[in-house]
Amino acid sequence: MGERRQDIGVGALLFESEPDEERLCIEARMLTDGGMVIHQESEGDLTLWCFEESPHRVDTVLGHEAVRGLAEYFHVDTTEQLVEVLVMEFCGYDAAVRVRRLLKRLELAYEVHEHPVVR
Repeated sequence: MGERRQDIGVGALLFESEPDEERLCIEARMLTDGGMVIHQESEGDLTLWCFEESPHRVDTVLGHEAVRGLAEYFHVDTTEQLVEVLVMEFCGYDAAVRVRRLLKRLELAYEVHEHPVVR
């Protein structure tokens, strides 16, 4: 899963902060190989204080087997349906954390790619 994969345009916004708040955007996007990425990006003073960089990006990458496992768990047949279910189930500021928590509980493999904090 270490290679950069292309998204196929099937995806949705799980969360976006209000304009007067620290910017936080979380999206779910399907990949060409049948996998999925949950992309989280934050930007602002709090992000800079926490991670010593702004913006800060975290990608949770699921392979096609994990995507299939999520689809089975939610009883959906297509990737479009899976993305719609994720929007309904994980629509808050903690969406990425909650998706990872579910993946752990279901014992579905995923990788987290995050720029390391350098001090």
